[in-house]
Amino acid sequence: MTQDQLEALVDELGLVSVVSLLATICHDKAQEILRLKGRGADLYTAWNANAFLLRQLMIRLRPTVSYDPDVDPTAD
Repeated sequence: MTQDQLEALVDELGLVSVVSLLATICHDKAQEILRLKGRGADLYTAWNANAFLLRQLMIRLRPTVSYDPDVDPTAD
């Protein structure tokens, strides 16, 4: 994904929604690593910490647009 594509996604969904999606991806990745390697894995700690930081950031951000999960943002 290019920066222009990411900016377009932020324009379409709003920054809070994009940060929320990133936090979810980080959390899911941490859970996947946990299942494969266990809690002591460095990658688990890193992904989990990133998810936590993104969630903290999300709380501080103000919504700029409402996100409708039933709408496909990639549909033309």
